[in-house]
Amino acid sequence: MADKKFKDFAFIDAIELYEYAYKKDQSDPYVIRQLAEANRFIHKPTEVERWLGRLIQTGNYDPDDLFNYIQALKSTGKYSKAQVILQQYVQIKPDDKRAQMEMSLLEYIKFLEKDAKRYTVTPAGINSPKSDFGPTFLGEDKIVFASSRSGSKIIKRNYKWDNQPFLDMYIADIDEDGRLKHVKPFGKKNIKTSYHEGPACFNSSGTKMFVTRNSLQGGSLKRGTDGVTNLKIYAARNDGSDKDWEIKYGLPINSDEYSVGHPSIDKTGLVLYFASDMPGGYGGTDIYYLRYDGGKWQDPVNLGPKINTASDEVFPYISNNDVLYFSSDGHPGMGGLDIFMSTPENGEYRRIENMGIPINSPLDDFGLTMNKEGEQGYLSSNRLNGRGYDDIYHFVINRIPIIIKGKVLDLASQESIPGAEVTLYDDLGKVIASAVSGPDGSFRFRGNKGDTYKVYAIKEDYTHDERDLETKDLPDNAELKVELFLDKLVVEEEQLADEQEPLMMEEEDGEPIQVITMDYINYDLDKDNIRPDAQVILDKLAALMEEFPDLEVRLESHTDARGDDNYNMDLSKRRARSAYEYLVARGVDPMRIQYAGYGETRLLNHCANGVDCSEAEHEVNRRTIVKAVRKGEYKSKREKRNVFFF
Repeated sequence: MADKKFKDFAFIDAIELYEYAYKKDQSDPYVIRQLAEANRFIHKPTEVERWLGRLIQTGNYDPDDLFNYIQALKSTGKYSKAQVILQQYVQIKPDDKRAQMEMSLLEYIKFLEKDAKRYTVTPAGINSPKSDFGPTFLGEDKIVFASSRSGSKIIKRNYKWDNQPFLDMYIADIDEDGRLKHVKPFGKKNIKTSYHEGPACFNSSGTKMFVTRNSLQGGSLKRGTDGVTNLKIYAARNDGSDKDWEIKYGLPINSDEYSVGHPSIDKTGLVLYFASDMPGGYGGTDIYYLRYDGGKWQDPVNLGPKINTASDEVFPYISNNDVLYFSSDGHPGMGGLDIFMSTPENGEYRRIENMGIPINSPLDDFGLTMNKEGEQGYLSSNRLNGRGYDDIYHFVINRIPIIIKGKVLDLASQESIPGAEVTLYDDLGKVIASAVSGPDGSFRFRGNKGDTYKVYAIKEDYTHDERDLETKDLPDNAELKVELFLDKLVVEEEQLADEQEPLMMEEEDGEPIQVITMDYINYDLDKDNIRPDAQVILDKLAALMEEFPDLEVRLESHTDARGDDNYNMDLSKRRARSAYEYLVARGVDPMRIQYAGYGETRLLNHCANGVDCSEAEHEVNRRTIVKAVRKGEYKSKREKRNVFFF
């Protein structure tokens, strides 16, 4: 009897019967597993965790039970215990890619928390004690959503799955703060049935709708050969008048044997994304798209293994700038369904990014939609402290990060130029960040979408180059690639070293000084000793000091951002002192050397406090700037400098 209720999706009734069976035999793994599964279908993660825990205790479980237990632990926020169970799972299934991606679970959760201030998430203001989810924009000032709240259907029926009323669609106004108000039923009798309607999506003009509905025949549920009533997508039209929406046709992808749903139409109205458990996919439910071409819908295309996993991917949403958002419980995340995003690369979705906290929670987060500008939107979640079974939340993007990356190249040879100073400025000329190009000439900065930047590169014996960067039209989380070309300067060989034109002019105590040479020396983490690579640079500087008695040395030492700020300031002073002592030991007059420590106050890249960076990125900030300087203004001994540009 319990299995029949389970098969009929009457999970509330099935749980009651399985619990009765469990009291008679508490060692039956099948009954315990079914209790976990039934509770999973009605989104009760605490109960899923409890029953899977008992199943594991019996010792009579399979690897999928362990993996599901890991997900349940994550859904209840028990990440440390999930890590322990994950280690057991890896020993059993070491080749499972899902497990390999989850191996750094706790570190990944910390990573997801680091951008928590990027979004502001608040309840939308219209949630009921039932399920409210699947919001979608209709125009710029209205939201249509699916809800199981009572009050709109002529015939009251409860869905056996979770004993809630069947879904219907509602419409709400958006106020100036993004909160929803004035909720009322959406549409008239033409699009209403006694069963599920919603969620839906609309084309950009608001005249065409694609809506998810139960498979019906003559007003009654139609079942497949397995006895299951599946979901289908229907197209409806409205000419913009007060007339009702009119269902025009069911999409050719509809079938009685599998479900299709969660439609999202792109800005052209020609590409429809949807979720389906049709045969031939990668897991339970996959994301597909189909294109309208030649007067008809073409065959569906699976988005492939970069998006779809062995688990479930659902609720796709395609934004105005073609960024794909979707929910998954197969990609690593906080637990349950997490919302992910993917920016197209040459028309393909290859890389995904978890949207992090607070968009995602330990429970299910899904059904995201955004306004045309991509600055705010709505999502669905059954996170803790909500009002109902599923609730709708409003979110605002406080900042949208982008990556500015590029290379410094030789204009003539096109070869990489390492060691160039690269600086990022805002539109007011303020320095945002600085870096030194790597061995391959590369550099990398973080910026925000919508801001205007200038990137500038210079190196000794080269011309400079710069680029103005506009970011407002970039996709979210885009990478802006820049190439800067420096031209080698050729100077007359007979020019004497003592009349060399300085690299730059600086000011010291109100007096001008010429910077003749400049190098960087690096340090190991938390160390102040001079490394062999730094000894080479300092030895050359000592030789230069001996050859030109009027030159002096300036040492500026810096640390990375890890550790206490005061400790880092002291460490930088010790590092500068160690370089000073090394030069003195090489015979340089101490009166010709000035040194100072700046701690972590002058970082060259984005690796500030709390930012996750590689060891190589941190090493860039652990440096001492070594300058050979000459006091006074530069006065050329030639009428003009003989410089050629190739």
